[in-house]
Amino acid sequence: CIQCLSHTPILRDYFTSKSYLNDINRTNPMGHEGRLAQVSAVLINSLWKRFKQSKLPRKKQPGNPRHHVPITAPCITPKTFKDTLGRLHADFSGNEQHDAQELLNFLLAGLSEDLNRIVNKPYNEAPDSDGRPDKELADIWWANHLQRELSIIVALFTGQYKSLLTCKTCKYESARFEPFSSIEVPLPEDDQVTVQLVYFPLDEADGDATKYTLRGRHNGKLRDVLAALAGVISGDEKERVGIKATDEESAAGEKETLQMVDNMTVVRMENGYITNIQPDSWEMTKLSDNPTCEIPLLFVYEVDPITSNEDESDDDDSVSTSEHSKEEREGDTKKSHGTNKPRAKCSFLAMCQRKVELTSNPMFHPWYQRLFGTPFILRIPDLDGFTGRELYDLVAKRVKRYVPLGVLHFLAKQEELEQSIPTETDSSGNRRILRRGRRQKFNQTSPDAEESAFGSIPRYGFRLRVTSRDGKRCELCPWYEACVGCLITDDDYPTIAMCGDTVAIDWHLGIDVATDCFDALSSGAEPRANMLTNVKKHKTCHAGKIKSGKGHITLDDCLHAFSKEEDMDDTYCSNCKELRTQTKSMSLWRLPPVMIITLKRFQFTEKMRRKLRNFIHFPIEGLDLARIIASDSNGHDPGHDAEAKQPGVEGESMLHPDKHCGRQESLYDLYAVIHHQGALAGGHYVASLKSDTDGEWRLF
Repeated sequence: CIQCLSHTPILRDYFTSKSYLNDINRTNPMGHEGRLAQVSAVLINSLWKRFKQSKLPRKKQPGNPRHHVPITAPCITPKTFKDTLGRLHADFSGNEQHDAQELLNFLLAGLSEDLNRIVNKPYNEAPDSDGRPDKELADIWWANHLQRELSIIVALFTGQYKSLLTCKTCKYESARFEPFSSIEVPLPEDDQVTVQLVYFPLDEADGDATKYTLRGRHNGKLRDVLAALAGVISGDEKERVGIKATDEESAAGEKETLQMVDNMTVVRMENGYITNIQPDSWEMTKLSDNPTCEIPLLFVYEVDPITSNEDESDDDDSVSTSEHSKEEREGDTKKSHGTNKPRAKCSFLAMCQRKVELTSNPMFHPWYQRLFGTPFILRIPDLDGFTGRELYDLVAKRVKRYVPLGVLHFLAKQEELEQSIPTETDSSGNRRILRRGRRQKFNQTSPDAEESAFGSIPRYGFRLRVTSRDGKRCELCPWYEACVGCLITDDDYPTIAMCGDTVAIDWHLGIDVATDCFDALSSGAEPRANMLTNVKKHKTCHAGKIKSGKGHITLDDCLHAFSKEEDMDDTYCSNCKELRTQTKSMSLWRLPPVMIITLKRFQFTEKMRRKLRNFIHFPIEGLDLARIIASDSNGHDPGHDAEAKQPGVEGESMLHPDKHCGRQESLYDLYAVIHHQGALAGGHYVASLKSDTDGEWRLF
């Protein structure tokens, strides 16, 4: 703020030439006894004090607003200025961060009062329009303002805008012409939000993990984003095959898309493990981060499709896929251990991978289990009747795409071992696995036990254990028993895993030593197993940063949003003498010589607090504000009719109706920009300024 004000030529010369001493008003009760003007003058004089600068050879470059020319200058610490601000305004005391707009408004208001030439301010009532022409009413408001405030700040930065209220009931219009030192323009509202997600196909033949960038309604459901993802995947498949769908095929494609959505599960992932499932019924606002309100990266897994269970009773034979999907998303997202565990037709198991390693600082034992690789999730129907052997077979089938190539031959025994399992047929003649016995007891595993990662090599080279979410301890045993996870035995007994459990895949040490593949995961040498660092990007990620509506936001769009009509509920109408719904519109009447425009990037609502990060395109030269200049009561628009004159007045534009007229033109050139870097909770301000001596842009 200080740099921008000091680079305003007239204001800078006003302080450096000591002209401000003639205008200091020490008796103004609304001012600061001239102290703010004095410390501001000292600081500006220090900034523009001449110093000996060594001439460094530098290649001459043409003037470019995007090119900042370095400059060597002494460093100035405005400690006195900061301390004075803290004494004059309690909000600026201490070391907390503040908004640049708040500081700028305080400086402009404070300097205007300290340098106000009006000693005794008269009291003037603000008249209502009451049928008066806009020119007459605006002149009254402006004259009243100049009778109370007359300073260098008013002369440079103060303009006048028109606020028009129109009653929807009686159509009565009430106009106010209030002064301003800066205008706050909102960013056009965007009901779309950018969502980035990583999709993991179920089968390796369907491709690798791919990152997508999609758009969804800000107040929509997560299922809407999954439907958009399914549409992109289906469209890519048709484009690859070269199929042009007809109307009937399009309808069938929509049905197929819905089926794809039912087979997708969104999870929240940490370092090597899954924390929770995010139901597709959640609103997008629930997924956003609190500090930035941005949607974090989502991880979407394709899971096994749900088929009707033929072993259910006759009443349950007609359960549809959509019903299963609804139950699993509404009832299977929470996890509880104990006697009241959820029972669902479809259950989810979060899978993570672990390997045994030596610890450098052993306290009780030298071995510990370390997470590695990419986690994944399983959806299993009728988990209560699922045996340990079936779970091992399913895990061995689904873990193939998440392990290095050297481990695949240990998993190739699946079909051979499945054929050796004793089977029987049910009354319908269908083959099913023989299940016998009751639920097995918990098999605790201590870190130094032989079966933790040693002993004989298991059927698939790994053992399954029920662990906590992060895979560091057992979820079923007390912490003081130091169990690394209760073992899920590879037999025909029902498994101890329940819906919502995290199951760790503990690889045998012999597999790790024989293949020497797991250590390559951290270096990225194994893209198959290190999918999170080797994600393929879809073409939607390369389409550039997605903007709202027509592609990007311009400053003209923000100015249009500033002048756009909005409804005001329960507003008093002076004609109806009651509270009515009225429309409010904002426009400019008088333009100041120096226009300050503030972009309202910080958005506060009842549900969220966020910073809008949209990139705004604005002209360096020739910003035309004529489109938001108010029309007079006769309907003439001085901003669009530069030749319009008042009847009987030679050479006087309707834009400037009296001797207190504002700027003669509606075109502005940019010379200062204040940038905010960081999030809503904190950040840093820098300024880009154009020098009036050499025309170069410099970053402060």
